[in-house]
Amino acid sequence: MEVSGETAPQGSGSARLARGATVVLLGVAALLLVFGLGYGVSDLTKDEVRSTAQPTTSLPAGGDSEVSEISVGAAILDEIFDILQRDFVDREIIDETELRDAAIRGAIASLNDPHTEYLTPGDLSTGALNLGSTYEGIGASVSDRTGVVQIVAPFRGSPAELAGIRPGDIILAVNGEPTDGWSDQQAVQQIRGPRGTEVILTVRHTDIGGGAAGPEVEDVTIVRGEILIQSVFTEPILEVIPAESGAELVDRDGELVEDIFYIHIAQFHDETPNELREALADVENGQYIGLIIDVRANPGGLLRTTVEVADEFMDGGAVLTERDADGQTRTFAAFPGGVATNIPLIIIQDGASASGSEVLAAALADNGRAMIVGTRSFGKGTVNQLRELTGCGDPEGCGALYVSVGRWQRPAGGEIEGIGIRPDFEIAMTGDDYIDFGDLQIFAAIDLLRGNELPPPPVRPDAETEDSGATAEGADGEPTEPAE
Repeated sequence: MEVSGETAPQGSGSARLARGATVVLLGVAALLLVFGLGYGVSDLTKDEVRSTAQPTTSLPAGGDSEVSEISVGAAILDEIFDILQRDFVDREIIDETELRDAAIRGAIASLNDPHTEYLTPGDLSTGALNLGSTYEGIGASVSDRTGVVQIVAPFRGSPAELAGIRPGDIILAVNGEPTDGWSDQQAVQQIRGPRGTEVILTVRHTDIGGGAAGPEVEDVTIVRGEILIQSVFTEPILEVIPAESGAELVDRDGELVEDIFYIHIAQFHDETPNELREALADVENGQYIGLIIDVRANPGGLLRTTVEVADEFMDGGAVLTERDADGQTRTFAAFPGGVATNIPLIIIQDGASASGSEVLAAALADNGRAMIVGTRSFGKGTVNQLRELTGCGDPEGCGALYVSVGRWQRPAGGEIEGIGIRPDFEIAMTGDDYIDFGDLQIFAAIDLLRGNELPPPPVRPDAETEDSGATAEGADGEPTEPAE
């Protein structure tokens, strides 16, 4: 994200190259918790959105829709705590809050739902649900889904990015304190802080081999800043030709592309529709033959804004269908009057495109408005809401439950949770591919909009000739199916 409201700094060619090579489409299996924005941006968070006038329909709910009155044995937990306080040999280490939180997290873990989370009062106090236009921190997203605290992606132009934090970095320590056993919420609490203050992250970079010594480990000092949450950019997320093209959109030959417009949607917050309309005000004036919508590394955001964004590209049709806990469904529709309803579209996505970005891709693809280039998306098809907890009796608060309340389905049918959106043109790209050949996915999008045939995937001299790591099949072809 931008930190000053001006154009995000691009840095030197070498620095941009190093950054660009690592931004490439990391399919990190992530909760995608955003520093300071937290769950409101990381998931398709439910808020008020317009739906079609169609009546709500019912699906089999698998039982009575009434809330269960069966006790889960809370009294047993109190009894256990009393016994521990009285008889446990090391009772001086007992902490009532830690025991309670562990019991809560154990109950949630039994659901096997990575999107339902317990937020402590501390999580809430650090701004985990702040959906304002700015916050104070380093500007990055983090995950604990793989068992370690790992950077999903730094925001564009953020203090984290400018200091050298890369997608996929594993955070080993914060200010010298090891992160072993930390959750992503604990990492957020330790990393966020007032602008102008420093935080030192010890990270292991995973985007380079490091030879016999293994991946590079370094201490990165970051000066926290005020992070402006800009979500729509008109400069490519990657320098299209590393260390050569700068902020320009160029084709395979390095020629400036003036007949195609490009936008990168980094996330979906309350200002995204306004940013989008401003960026695309003149996109259908006849100058452009097509539009590239880049949602790589977009972790999602608000449901309402996602629907509004899709609406700007559609004159009608379903955007998504939501199924709730009672099996009730409702469909959200687009309406006439968008700013870019006629121009041909190509969406570029990757394995870190999640939630709202998957809603957008599915809506445009299923309604015949866009083709998709890239790799299979993350597969986060859950709608979440926050429920404040009040039963602990603590005047300082009891925290909150961030609970999955629904699943969304794409307009053509089929769920996305755990499956993702399959691209029409499978174009994989590693960091080495990017360094050697440039942004192959951008090139493919340009070729498709210009009606050019896609060339075969390039092969590096040091690559296995039988597996280049990329395929390019048309919508009517049969792309290679990734292993499930």
